[in-house]
Amino acid sequence: MPMARLPYRDREDLPEEYRYLFDNLSRESGRVGNIFRAMAHSPRLLHQFMRLGSDLRYRTRLDPRLRELAILTVGRLTGAVYEYVHHLTLARQAGVTDAQLTGLPVWERHPAFTEQERAVIRYAETITRDIRVPDAVWQAVRAFLDEEQMVELTLTIAFYNLVVRFLEPVQVDLEEGDGAAHIG
Repeated sequence: MPMARLPYRDREDLPEEYRYLFDNLSRESGRVGNIFRAMAHSPRLLHQFMRLGSDLRYRTRLDPRLRELAILTVGRLTGAVYEYVHHLTLARQAGVTDAQLTGLPVWERHPAFTEQERAVIRYAETITRDIRVPDAVWQAVRAFLDEEQMVELTLTIAFYNLVVRFLEPVQVDLEEGDGAAHIG
């Protein structure tokens, strides 16, 4: 039984001109996630949200492994179980190892992470916690990424901070069958 603060919308609840959003989601992943069903109360904003999310996921030069490590870091730090659970599979598909997933809570001293991955995780942590990024943290990431990739990484981290700041106040539930996950 849903516990979200907004009722989940179905395709039929959307104005005709926005129903394709749910059709696309169903075609891509076999279902429409609860985050989208909750956002569907504002179909126009859902459309824009999905466009940016899709561009960040499919149309960047940023290594998908680094992207997913950054997203999992945002989810872990904010305690956003929905985001974290949804990105575990995506992270594995992107090449994040089980050792890295297990080691994420202690990434600074865990041997599974490269210097580049540590720099990205530290950058994601700093943005999520403090917003402002010290020069040393910036330079550590910049040593591995060009200007375009820095923009892509920064926008990805900012976007997923937006995601958790929607998920948590609205109390979006995990979909049935996704189970629970412990965030270290």
